[in-house]
Amino acid sequence: MKKSDLLLILEKKFEYLPKREVERTLEKILQFFSSNLSKGNRIEIRDFGSLSTRLRKSRIGRNPSTGEKIKIKDKLLVHFTPGKKLKKIINEE
Repeated sequence: MKKSDLLLILEKKFEYLPKREVERTLEKILQFFSSNLSKGNRIEIRDFGSLSTRLRKSRIGRNPSTGEKIKIKDKLLVHFTPGKKLKKIINEE
């Protein structure tokens, strides 16, 4: 599902709200998530799951086009852990 698909679904569900307001609200939510994850905070949505960051340590990699060894720096990745209810819903279908 793309962001535009999600916007269409939300606009239909909340047809009493102006489309621009639905879009602005979704943007604010995504901005809130991004901002908090970049600060190292964990986001937990009950029955859905949690988002957190994990550190991937530096390592030696290879440039696929030349085969040359290169050093890959440390980086933070977003990690999603599904909640019990989400796991149950996914496994029932």
